Amino acid sequence: MITTAVLALGFALGTPALAAADAFFHSEDSWAGPGGASHTVTHSVARDDGSVYFVTVTITAGPDGATVSHVRSAAR
Repeated sequence: MITTAVLALGFALGTPALAAADAFFHSEDSWAGPGGASHTVTHSVARDDGSVYFVTVTITAGPDGATVSHVRSAAR
């Protein structure tokens, strides 16, 4: 959806805007409570050459220990 909005803006403003049509998304979410804590980071990039990259990392700690989950995906 972000990529579509950026590309639509590029078409509206003309060819020079298309040269800078990269789209980025970054999100962070954290929580903490009596049972533990967690932090999640999500980052994605869609480049104007068609390549895309996505990564999400979740770190969780609680009474039973800690975990790290790392998911990464890319396409060219």
